[in-house]
Amino acid sequence: MARRPKGQETRERILAIALREFAQRGYQAVTIEEIAEAAGVTKGAVYYWFADKDDLGRELQHELYERLAGVARRALDPRADIVTNMRRAFEVYLDALGDLGEARFFLRDAWTIPALDEAGRRDHEDAVALVRDTLAGAVARREIVALETDALARVLLGAWAEATLHVLRTGHRAETVAVVVRLVESLRTPAPAAAAPVRRSRARA
Repeated sequence: MARRPKGQETRERILAIALREFAQRGYQAVTIEEIAEAAGVTKGAVYYWFADKDDLGRELQHELYERLAGVARRALDPRADIVTNMRRAFEVYLDALGDLGEARFFLRDAWTIPALDEAGRRDHEDAVALVRDTLAGAVARREIVALETDALARVLLGAWAEATLHVLRTGHRAETVAVVVRLVESLRTPAPAAAAPVRRSRARA
């Protein structure tokens, strides 16, 4: 296996140490100088890779959510309908969130920091486009009720984001999954009503 360039290893070490410090002490309490010292590098090495602490924090947040999104994508079954896949993706996403360990404390704090939320919004718009196209296909196949797909994509992603934050803050995974499952199941196209059997009257003798 080819070794990663030494500079790349330094970058990954800085990110790992920053994540540990942010999770343990809180984002606002940590300085670039402290990250550099804990990582065993110069402050200049940190600034070589990141413009400032917020830039480092945005990159860290992006990488963590990319990891979670990758877990959710791998859970999708191309043979399943969209509602089943949404349920499966959300459940494994929350499982992966729990497996992040102390990183989840950084993600929880990041929601309250405007400078970090900016990067999250860019990722969010990319996700809206992907979900909107997926929903449009599902509407065309009549897997879900016919709703305006841009609005539906944004509402679903908003619910996903709030559910994530709720789990990060409370740890109430099972209760949150139950709510999301009920929400996405409500999108299924109703099954056609069975025709009432025709009752035949007996012929009179």
